[in-house]
Amino acid sequence: MNEQVQPLQQASRRGIVWGIITIICGVASIGSPLVSGLAVAMMVGIILLVAGASMTFFAFQAPSLGKGIMKTLFGLLTVLVGVSALSQPGIALVNLTMLLGLYFLADGVVTMIVAFNVKPDPGWGWMTFNGTVTIALGWMILRGWPVSGVWAIGILVGVRLLFAGMTMLTLGTAGSQAAKAMQEP
Repeated sequence: MNEQVQPLQQASRRGIVWGIITIICGVASIGSPLVSGLAVAMMVGIILLVAGASMTFFAFQAPSLGKGIMKTLFGLLTVLVGVSALSQPGIALVNLTMLLGLYFLADGVVTMIVAFNVKPDPGWGWMTFNGTVTIALGWMILRGWPVSGVWAIGILVGVRLLFAGMTMLTLGTAGSQAAKAMQEP
């Protein structure tokens, strides 16, 4: 029985620790939404720049000139979008706000589907609440766009992280309680 309890205890501890870290990140994001939003926009710009450069270099290995030209053009377009995001992070932030709203809607739906699939296991209620809040956040972002782009990403990502952290914390605690129950005679 001890062989089953130890992995559950370790996974529970990791869930609790990552839940607390995620909650702290959420609070930090809510505390400085413009800074965290601009950081997100710049990070996306860096990722696109690096990805575009690698796609462009990869295009030289294409089997034909036509395919190589298309891959090169797409790689250069990706570089251009990355440079644009880095040079104008405010505009990138507004555009990312729309994408984030759409992402939150999809994430909330998936979270609720998972919650109903694990029902009645411990934590399914938090997962359902998490999914509901995530859908509401997505709707709020899209309803206020483009003005919401200045502050929305930082605050809404922070709220999302806060609820995700609470969900991880709750599930980690439930796993810890299950491990203790398994050890009792």
